[in-house]
Amino acid sequence: MSEAFSRVRLPLLLFSLLLLVGGSKLDSVRPFEGEVVAFVIPAVAVFSAVAPFTDAHPSLRNPVFGLGAVVLTLSELAAYHAVFEAAPGVLALATPIVFALALPTAVWGEVAGARRGLRSRLCAWLGLAMVFALYFRGHAARGDNLFGSVFAAFFVALLLGGGVGLCLGEAAVRRARSI
Repeated sequence: MSEAFSRVRLPLLLFSLLLLVGGSKLDSVRPFEGEVVAFVIPAVAVFSAVAPFTDAHPSLRNPVFGLGAVVLTLSELAAYHAVFEAAPGVLALATPIVFALALPTAVWGEVAGARRGLRSRLCAWLGLAMVFALYFRGHAARGDNLFGSVFAAFFVALLLGGGVGLCLGEAAVRRARSI
């Protein structure tokens, strides 16, 4: 299943990029598109993170899928709070703490997967989702400029969350292979 997903991932990303750029040209569609994309970005990131673990042994797959479920839930809640201007609850206040605990778990999952021959970027994808959730919740503009906020949050998440996660995961995998 992960092989089939990897074949379709690039065309899906290109199609979504086409929709994103094409939809951004229409002023009347931009606020709605910003709402939709705010919920899609964390979902794509988390599903891309856990997809290589689909065929893994249950002792590795289940913790990674659980980690993905926690990150996806908290990321979608953060997007919900930002898009619909809901008051953050106790769960929203605990999100940075949970994400701080999720990062070492993601490093463990990437290293354990690499030891079993899986090529994954678990830390990078989950880092993207976590940084997007934290940044977007705190910096979302209301009204017509929501699309711009989503776009800015995506690039911050890509550079910070994805970049730092990629470096951290790669360094941990190389260190584990050298031991």
